[in-house]
Amino acid sequence: MYKVLVSDNIAQKGIEVLENAGMKVDFNPNLNREEFLEIIADYDGIIVRSMTKLDKEALTKAKKLKVIGRAGTGYDNIDLEEATKNGIFVFNTPTGNTISAVEHTLGMMLSLSRNISQANQALHNDIWDRKKYMGVEIKGKTLGIIGLGRIGSRVAKRAQSFGMKVIANDPYLSPKKAEKINVPLLPFKEVLKKSDYVTLHTPLTDETYHILSHKEFAIMKPGARVINCARGQNVDTKALAEALEKNKIAGAAIDVHEEEPVKASNNPLLKFEDSVIMTCHLGGTTTEAMDNVSITAAEEVISVLKNNLPESPLNIPAMDPQDFNQAKPYINLITKLGNFVAKWKGHERIEAVEIEYGGEVNQYNLKPMTLSLVKSILEPNLDDRINLVNAMHVAKEREISIKESQIQNEGELKNIIKINLKTEMNEYSLAGTYLPIGFRLIEINGLRIDLDLSGEFIIVSYQDKPGVIGKIGSTLGEANINIANMQVGRKKIGGNAIMMMQIDSKPSKDIMEKIKTHLDELDTKVKDLSYLEI
Repeated sequence: MYKVLVSDNIAQKGIEVLENAGMKVDFNPNLNREEFLEIIADYDGIIVRSMTKLDKEALTKAKKLKVIGRAGTGYDNIDLEEATKNGIFVFNTPTGNTISAVEHTLGMMLSLSRNISQANQALHNDIWDRKKYMGVEIKGKTLGIIGLGRIGSRVAKRAQSFGMKVIANDPYLSPKKAEKINVPLLPFKEVLKKSDYVTLHTPLTDETYHILSHKEFAIMKPGARVINCARGQNVDTKALAEALEKNKIAGAAIDVHEEEPVKASNNPLLKFEDSVIMTCHLGGTTTEAMDNVSITAAEEVISVLKNNLPESPLNIPAMDPQDFNQAKPYINLITKLGNFVAKWKGHERIEAVEIEYGGEVNQYNLKPMTLSLVKSILEPNLDDRINLVNAMHVAKEREISIKESQIQNEGELKNIIKINLKTEMNEYSLAGTYLPIGFRLIEINGLRIDLDLSGEFIIVSYQDKPGVIGKIGSTLGEANINIANMQVGRKKIGGNAIMMMQIDSKPSKDIMEKIKTHLDELDTKVKDLSYLEI
C-alpha cells in the first residue's frame, strides 16, 4: 500500500479520491519543519500547496518519495533540480483554477474601471459621492495581454465579448494560434504603447522578473491601467508606485505581490486608496477551483504511482495530450530501440548517444522521445532508480553525451529513427521505423535488414563467407531451436555482414559457444555474437 502525505490544506474531495484508490493518506497541514523532516522518509507521494517547503534538505531525507503534487500552479517552494536528481516526478495542476483566475482578472479590471471597491468602502464609511467615483467604460478600449497562454487566451475571449480590442505579446506562441482567437501578436513595447489596459499572464522566470518596471511604465499611455493576477515579482512594486505618484498611469489592480502577506511596511501601493485595488492572492481561490486542483492532484499522484506520466509535469517535457497520442507510436519505437541497444551493447561503457529523427516524426516534440531512449538504455544496466525525470541527469553524471538531430528522409519510409552509439570499445548504429504492420528494425551498423522489432534474436557480425548460415542453422536445429525469421545484410561479397535470426526459444550458453566454435572453424572473423530478447 502506497503512503501519501498531504501537508497543506486541500479540499476533502481530493483526500477521498486517494483513499478510494487504496492509498494510506495522512492529512497533516499543521506539521512544523522539524516534524515534517522526521516523517518525510516514510512516504511514496506528497501533495502540497505553497506552504510546505520541499528543499534539498527535505528531498534528501525523502528516500521513498516518487511523486510531488502541487495542488495549484506556482511551485517556488519545490526544489525542482534536487527532485530531478532524485528521480522524483513533480507536477502542478494548472488547469484546475484556470477559470477562477480568468474571472478574477476580469473582475479586477471592471472594478478598477468603475471604482467599485472604492465606492463600496466609501458607503461603509457613510460617504455618498457619485462624482468622485465616476468610472470609464471598457467597450472600445484596447487590452494588451502579456502571455497569451491558458489563462491569457481565455481573458482575451471574454474581453472581446465586452467589445474590447485585444492585442498581445507572447514570444513562445505561434502566430497561427493567436489568429485562431483573433488576437494579433505584437512586439512587447508596441503592446505597452497601444494599450489602455495591460494584464500580465506569464510565469516567473529570469526574463519576466520585473517585466513591468520604470522603463515600461514610462512608455505606457498616461491613462493606462495595469492588472496583475499572475506572479507578484512580474511587477516592480516601487516603480509602479512611482508611476502612480507621477500620474503616469491611471491605476492598478494587483492580486499577487512581491512580498506576501502584504503590510504597510512592505508595500507602498497601500497608500493609493483611490487608484489601486489590491486583493490577497485570490485569483485561484474559489470553492470550485479548490475542489478541482485537489481532485486533479490526487488523481495524478495515483497515476504516477501506477507508473504513468503526469499530465502537467514540471521536470520532464510536457506534450499536448492529442500530440502525445499521435506521437505515441514513435515513443514506443524509440523505447524498443533503446531496449535493443541496452541488451546488445549496454555492458560496454557508453560514451555518447546520438539520435537522428527523420520524416514525419519531426512534427512532434522530440524531447520526450529522447528522454524515453536515454531511460531505456540506462535502466537495464544500472542499479539506480532511472525514470524520465532523472535519466538525462544520470547520463550527464556518467559523462554520457546525448545529442539529437533532425535529418532528411528521402526514401520510401515515412519515418526513421536512427541511433548512433559510441562505447569505450567501438561504435555501433541501428535504425527503426514504425509501419502499420508494427515496429521494424531496418538497419544495423550501416547494413540494411528488415525484421520485426520484438522477440528473441541471435545477432552475428562477421566477414561474409559461404557456410555461415548452414553452420548456425544446423547447430540450432540440433538443439531443437526453431528459426522463425532470418535476415542477412551486407554491402559486398566477402565484406562485412550481419545476420539476425529471430528464434522461438533461448539458446543455452553451450549452444552459443558451439556456434562460435563453428564460425571460428570457417575463419569468418566474428566481431559480434549476441543473444537478446526484446
